Amino acid sequence: MVLSLGYQTLTAQDLVDCTYLLEDAREAYDGGMVELVPELLLECIKSEGLAGESKKEAYKLVINSYLFDYLPGEADSLMDGFVGEFPEYRAENSDPQEFVFLLDAHLRALGIDPDQLSGDTVVVAAGDRTAGRSDRRSITKGAGEFGNSLGFMVGSNLSLPLTVEGYSVGDPTTDESHFGPLPGVRVGVDANLILNRRLEASFGLLYSLTRFSYSATPLTFTTYRYVEAQHQLVLPLSMIYKFNPDNRRICYYLRGGVAPAYMLFASGKGTRSYEASLDDLVVETTDITESRRLFNLNILVGAGFRIPFNNAFLFLETRVTSGILLANLQESHFQNSDLSWLLYHVDSDFHVHQLSICAGICWDLTKQ
Repeated sequence: MVLSLGYQTLTAQDLVDCTYLLEDAREAYDGGMVELVPELLLECIKSEGLAGESKKEAYKLVINSYLFDYLPGEADSLMDGFVGEFPEYRAENSDPQEFVFLLDAHLRALGIDPDQLSGDTVVVAAGDRTAGRSDRRSITKGAGEFGNSLGFMVGSNLSLPLTVEGYSVGDPTTDESHFGPLPGVRVGVDANLILNRRLEASFGLLYSLTRFSYSATPLTFTTYRYVEAQHQLVLPLSMIYKFNPDNRRICYYLRGGVAPAYMLFASGKGTRSYEASLDDLVVETTDITESRRLFNLNILVGAGFRIPFNNAFLFLETRVTSGILLANLQESHFQNSDLSWLLYHVDSDFHVHQLSICAGICWDLTKQ
């Protein structure tokens, strides 16, 4: 009898303490201090310090805090307990979208229709509950809720250099010269490191083929068209900001950073034409690597979207890069005799700007 009274007193005391903790957790959640909520309520949930509607609210507060703080594994695990104790619960209009998706996924994994009225709920055996977990894992993440990821990308680029100072074998002020864009390619690997729910640090290593043309009229009796190809290794270093990481279908994001580049090889070729009916003069592909800056630095901005796919996501992105340093070496304007004296081409000082569209896939490396 004494032991029974003592147990009842202890249980009542736990209920009182956990009731206060629930009030504190509610205030912390409303105030944006979600990291405090699990510390306040987890022991109350595990120790039966709460019951009924209070325990249901505690579960929801902790699960929503995990989701908000980008801890999908912890949220997923606690939802097991919530659905096990409250299989009749159905999403309410006040529940956050990510909570609703997670709850519905767990209910479906147990063979329960989320749209079914709670009074018609059928209790599912524990074995069936375990069997459904693997199916549930693949659909509980939003398009932007993946952890650290690694993948590859391919794309196409369009380069358009900008003249800083023009040079010519004739009079630069009368030389009708201009750069023209040509398509190129890029391919490489992409890695993303989670910083928080919306921010990621992104790293990559790309091979980039940059191509562009240059047309000029250095002298009144002749014109030429020059085509250049640059083969580079590019190391994009950037930050990604995700607008809607919890969306289960698509996540939009912005990217900003820098992209150091190393010149592997550069070549040029061209054709010179005369106003008179003379044969065109063709200059075959010539190595011009020594007249190009080996190391350059680019400003990088971009925008794109991600689509979840099992334990990976597909992405499509548009990027713009702008060279900070001159692409050519100023002391090498007349270095290549074939280009200068056969084609009549002389390097102008120029920066390279580039627009690219790329697509790829990244796999989630986070083990949950």
